[in-house]
Amino acid sequence: MVTTLPMRFRIIHFFSTVDEASVEQLMDGLRAEYGQEGQFNRKIFDEHIASMRQGGILHDRDVDLNDKDELVQTFAITDYGRDRLKYLPKSFNG
Repeated sequence: MVTTLPMRFRIIHFFSTVDEASVEQLMDGLRAEYGQEGQFNRKIFDEHIASMRQGGILHDRDVDLNDKDELVQTFAITDYGRDRLKYLPKSFNG
């Protein structure tokens, strides 16, 4: 049986598998699992990221301009965020 995590937990898991990622990279990485859900939109992802930053789970990593001169911010998981991984099902903890 395939387990689908609540999106916030899956976001934490995603960030544990990469050094850093932007919201766009995060959404690309989760599109196959959550792309058909109503909550799969940029506004919701921005809110999840903001909440996780305030909670100490993620931190700002870098800010740069993309090819379209748009600001792109990347984030990384904190040690505290990594510690939250213990609450995920064993299939997500490697």
